[in-house]
Amino acid sequence: MRRKYDIRNKRNFIIIFIIAIIIIGIFSLFIYKYKQAGKIEYKIKTGSILQDNKKNFMSIDEDATLKVRWNGNYYIIYQGNKTSLGKKVIVFDTISGALKLYGKFHEIKEDGKIVLNDNETVLANTSSNRFYKLDDREYLLVDREITSNDRSINASNYLLVELDKMGNAKLSNYKLNLKTINPTVLLTSKYSFDIANEILKYNKLDIDLKKIIGTTNEYKPDPEDKKEGEGEGDGTGEGEGAGGGGANGEANANGAGNNQTIIDEGAGAGGETADVEEIIAKTKATSIIRVSEGLTQIDIDYVVFDPYKEYKSVYATILRNGVSENIPLSPLDTHMIITNLSPDTTYNVKFYYTTIDKKTNETILTKFEEVNMHTKKPEYSVSVYKLSSIKKTVTYKLYLQQGYDISKINVSFTFKYRDDEGNIQDEKLTRSIDVNPGDKVITDAFSISGYDLLTDSTMRINIDSVEGSAGTTNIDSYTTFRIGG
Repeated sequence: MRRKYDIRNKRNFIIIFIIAIIIIGIFSLFIYKYKQAGKIEYKIKTGSILQDNKKNFMSIDEDATLKVRWNGNYYIIYQGNKTSLGKKVIVFDTISGALKLYGKFHEIKEDGKIVLNDNETVLANTSSNRFYKLDDREYLLVDREITSNDRSINASNYLLVELDKMGNAKLSNYKLNLKTINPTVLLTSKYSFDIANEILKYNKLDIDLKKIIGTTNEYKPDPEDKKEGEGEGDGTGEGEGAGGGGANGEANANGAGNNQTIIDEGAGAGGETADVEEIIAKTKATSIIRVSEGLTQIDIDYVVFDPYKEYKSVYATILRNGVSENIPLSPLDTHMIITNLSPDTTYNVKFYYTTIDKKTNETILTKFEEVNMHTKKPEYSVSVYKLSSIKKTVTYKLYLQQGYDISKINVSFTFKYRDDEGNIQDEKLTRSIDVNPGDKVITDAFSISGYDLLTDSTMRINIDSVEGSAGTTNIDSYTTFRIGG
């Protein structure tokens, strides 16, 4: 029995030893990666533009440093602040025209081959046509000019495409920020990209991008969108023709395409117009084309298809400040702007048209689209400018969002100090600063006279909120520092 006991002890000891070796190995690998990551840094030049991890664009007005953490997440040190950027970073130099990519980018070549670009990828300019898959339902197009098949979208240099699970896409770069509602095809000098279906086409080669990395896209193309333009008629006005197009971006001789339907206004041998049911059956021809969110407004492009004047009204409904508001859509126009919105706010907008039932004379209300839209969040930053032990002040600079007028900016300063009895106390000072139209940078100071500050403690200056015509908007942008360095 004693011998068996010894054997069991030895086995347990060996197992514990192996586990300990594994733990030490993992810990050593973590330390190694941590140290290696700490050595990696890149200089970001003045005039560059990039996005943070919340997809907000940052304009770099003075040189900054890009660094990477051990887990592959990048962050930028700019004006004394650290901002997280995520695992993939796109930097466009507006001065030199160079495009730099940081992280893992899968480049899809013209012959269908896939090349993994890791760490830093530098494109001296955007004339070198490229296509990348960044992640599930996320793509990057690079070319001098990028347009949609219907020419409603026109972008330069690069375009980031982010799909939702229903195939709708957000398109953005340093000048463009919009959403597509209908299936859209993007065109460059060498390839076309069918967004909703995730199909990349080089000449005659179709590449199914869903097979690269995988996808959670649940978009199902409408069978009617795949039909070519069909119609019968002898040229006397009889018959009707439906434009195909849709996802493949083709159009018939009448210019139909992109989910538009063309109906001969002389349909029927006797010149009779189509009834209400026919119009309702073609709802998709009355639709929202794209949405572009700003700070306090939303731009919407739409199409109202009503050849027989069957719509009694067409309008959008938006819930604003708890009150539902109807906004008419003119059938003669294709663009509307909803203004006086609050920044960084989600709005639900529903689109309706009404028709009259010929049999009952009742008004029929039909919702043809519903979209959630989110206005941009104003971008503000703060940096410590000077510490004066003589004047007992902390001077700081506030960098304001351009294009968004405010009247006040509310700032706070939190720190620790030692009172007369030697106890450590927390303090928070606040200021409300008036802002003049056109102000870009404001320099201000907090007085620290009378406080015995703890030099080894972290202090923080925070932009709490701004006030303007849209009300009060919470910001929560801050910088931290220590007097002792």
